[in-house]
Formats: sequence, C-alpha cells, structure tokens
Amino acid sequence: MNTIAERIRFAMKARNKKQIDIVKDTGISKGAFSSYLSGQYNPKADKLQLIADSLDVDLRWLCGENVPMQTTPETDGTVLPYVFYNNTCSEYLLDSTEDMYIAMMTQYSALIPRFYVLVNRSMNEMHLIPIFLREDSADFYECPAELFSAEKHSVFTRDFDSIYMVLDTSTIYYYGIDAETLTPKISELNYSQSEKRYLLSSETENGYIKRFVRELEKESLYLRNTR
Repeated sequence: MNTIAERIRFAMKARNKKQIDIVKDTGISKGAFSSYLSGQYNPKADKLQLIADSLDVDLRWLCGENVPMQTTPETDGTVLPYVFYNNTCSEYLLDSTEDMYIAMMTQYSALIPRFYVLVNRSMNEMHLIPIFLREDSADFYECPAELFSAEKHSVFTRDFDSIYMVLDTSTIYYYGIDAETLTPKISELNYSQSEKRYLLSSETENGYIKRFVRELEKESLYLRNTR
C-alpha cells in the first residue's frame, strides 16, 4: 500500500466513507476524485490536504510516508494510538454479530486489530476483550490506563457515536488478565461526568459476557501452563 490512490481507498474503507462523502467534504469534483482513486492522477498539495482532513488521516501518511495513519493530539508529550471500531467482525466469539466490533489501533503505520468489542445498547455498556492471538497480547492484559485519564480516554471513546454509545452514562467492562496471578480479571468502569473520566467500580456485577469469560479462562490456563 504505497501509492496515494491505495491509501485513499484504504482510509475510505477504514472511515466508512464513500466517494460522494469526500466530494461533499472537499468540493473536489466527482470526476477529479475518481481519477485520484484510479491512480490516473495524483492530487495536488491543496487537494491532498482537503482529502486528508475529510478522512481524518495524517497528510504525510496519505503521501506514502512511513508514519502512523493518524495521530491524536499530544497531551503530555505522548502521542496516543487511535482506536477505530469496525463492525465487520467474525462470529468466532458470539453467534450474533449485530453489535460486535473490532477495535483497531494505529501501529507500524497500519491499523492493527486489538480488541473484540460487544456493545449492549439498551444498557449503554461496552464489553472489551483483547485479541489474544498476537505476540504482544500481554501489553493489553491490564485495563488500559488511558481510560482513567480525562485527557486520554478519547483513545477508546472517540468513536462512541458510531457504535451508539453515550459517553456521559457509559459503562465499560474490560476483560483482562492479572499480570501477577495470571488469572482472569474483569474490571467495571463507570464514566464520571464530574471528573470527565472512568472510575473503577467496586460493585459485583453479574452481567459479564460468558463467551468473553471463557476466552479469559483459556488464556489464563495457557499462561499458567507455559510459565
């Protein structure tokens, strides 16, 4: 994926945008944009910037540079990865995939699948479990610290509108692994409107997703047997 045309098509798919959406956002004619998509012509600098803004991607990435597709604003000098929810999810974990998503994070200049996401719209809940098939899965065993930060939780909540979540009253269940005991560890987090961040709940909750719990148990058993 080295050409501008390829990157535009990739970003359009990632952002779930059609050609008509880009034309409307940028004012570029349909014919001109079609020529960009086909690779017949490359957009000039001013048109590239308009397309990058419409697709919410880094202009340098769009031009073919080896940089992340998108960077979020810096808060304390650290550039955070961006989570994108894609609803083309397999039926590996659940029979019904209507409210299942894959969360992608920008890494190695690409979107990497990192979490399975189940949204319970009626309860305004999001259930989040790491995808344990990657070599660096251990980096996501513990509940992400970004969720407890008013400045950084947007890494996970920025696309809430697209998955029909309401931030102010939301609850997130994070299905993780205790790094010390290697046992399943499920964290319930409730959004605090006063503190503008998620707070860990001390209440016992029985509304866990059974298939997610089984995934944790399998991962936990595997880790203890290979320790």
